[in-house]
Amino acid sequence: MEKVRQSNYMMMLGGFEFSVSSAAFDKLSYNTTYRWKSHDTATDKNSPVMQFIGIGDQTMELEGTIYPQLVRDGLHQLDKMRAEAVKGQPLKLAYVEDKGKSSPNVGRVIGDFVIESINETRTLFLNDGIPREIQFTMRLKRYDGSEGK
Repeated sequence: MEKVRQSNYMMMLGGFEFSVSSAAFDKLSYNTTYRWKSHDTATDKNSPVMQFIGIGDQTMELEGTIYPQLVRDGLHQLDKMRAEAVKGQPLKLAYVEDKGKSSPNVGRVIGDFVIESINETRTLFLNDGIPREIQFTMRLKRYDGSEGK
């Protein structure tokens, strides 16, 4: 039986790997909206009739801190994120999760996402202007492929 390899990353977006040795996120927020249509009609109560019309936007926000002197290509991690964003196409979002004893590290594809924004804050500067800390926030939005069809 082949030995199961531990993954070297937390999550992957397109070709970019979020990892402890590059850019690790320490907060992940996932938001899904649900669409309801309100119909004004005579009812026994004062509230209108509501009809579920589907899932709305699904967004994800990742927040993290990069310590450039401690990680591989520390000063260029956000450049790599932006390189994925300017491709102008949906990117596969996947991560590794625990799944039982027979296969402890199984990848899970979450879906296609686009990068809506990347925010970067550099702090704790050295004399030469190099930051010792870079905080980032990346906002993603699910892409279902139906737009423009």
